[in-house]
Amino acid sequence: MITPPWRILSWIALFCLLTVAAEAQAQNDAATASPAAISWEQNAISRIQDLFELDLPKTERPGQVQFSFQPHLRDLLNKGYLRFPLELRWGVNDHFELNSDIDTYFDHGLRKGSYGDGISALHFGAKYAWLEWLKPTWDTSVGFNSSIPVSRPPIELTDGHDHFVPYIVFGHKLDDVPGLSGLFNVHADFITASSTPGSFGKNEPHSNSLSVTPGVLYDRDAWHYTLEVDCTTTRFIGSGSHDFLTIRPGVVWDLPKALVFNARGRWLAGFNLTFVFGPDGNTISTGGRFRGELNLARPFGRSQPADPPPAN
Repeated sequence: MITPPWRILSWIALFCLLTVAAEAQAQNDAATASPAAISWEQNAISRIQDLFELDLPKTERPGQVQFSFQPHLRDLLNKGYLRFPLELRWGVNDHFELNSDIDTYFDHGLRKGSYGDGISALHFGAKYAWLEWLKPTWDTSVGFNSSIPVSRPPIELTDGHDHFVPYIVFGHKLDDVPGLSGLFNVHADFITASSTPGSFGKNEPHSNSLSVTPGVLYDRDAWHYTLEVDCTTTRFIGSGSHDFLTIRPGVVWDLPKALVFNARGRWLAGFNLTFVFGPDGNTISTGGRFRGELNLARPFGRSQPADPPPAN
């Protein structure tokens, strides 16, 4: 059996990141995170699937293990199954992070027919935050995300391809406007056909692609305002000359404890608009997300980070 190219690239990238992280950790072994590592507030939102896709140039706190779940509640209205992605993020040290996601789904029983249940995709990624490069003007991280479709989920849940996405992201916090940050992400998406059947959605590249994505994030207490402008093309590393432009403004709210019955963890609700211009036509859509984040540091003997800011 021939090993798919994306798997080879994943292992090479992970090995390089681990090597760099180990060397940097030996030089910066300290009990607390360095000032460069905490220049981004820990209450800033992380990448949220289909809502805020940009990776921030920060990593999880050392030793922190964060578990997140994001049920697609809208599926209860227009689909026969409920998607329930699960995510783990682990701060290996003050500048290196590993993450893993599992996309699960199950029949919610509110519509006729049987859709089954299971896992539709597995994801794995790693991120290294540079502690010195481009400081103090820019914060910089490099990493990769990968995904593998598995089993036989409903065909619309996957495009039937393995993805390997290396990226570099730059972030700059504007001192004149507290809470306002500019982001700039460059990434490539290398895809390989898998044995799992699937179908591409509207205005999705069918081959390798290169993307440049500037964005803005404004954190104001419990509210987070986002804007992404994603420019994607298959001209340089893919097949054909297809161009895609996605504009995605959104807002995310840290829910107050009273709304979640004083439950532990962090609870987020978000909404966005998505404008897509591509070869399959122009579209506009809306999206809403609910996300729960639980910190697992306490069971592992670590201290718990501070609660998110109160909602005003």
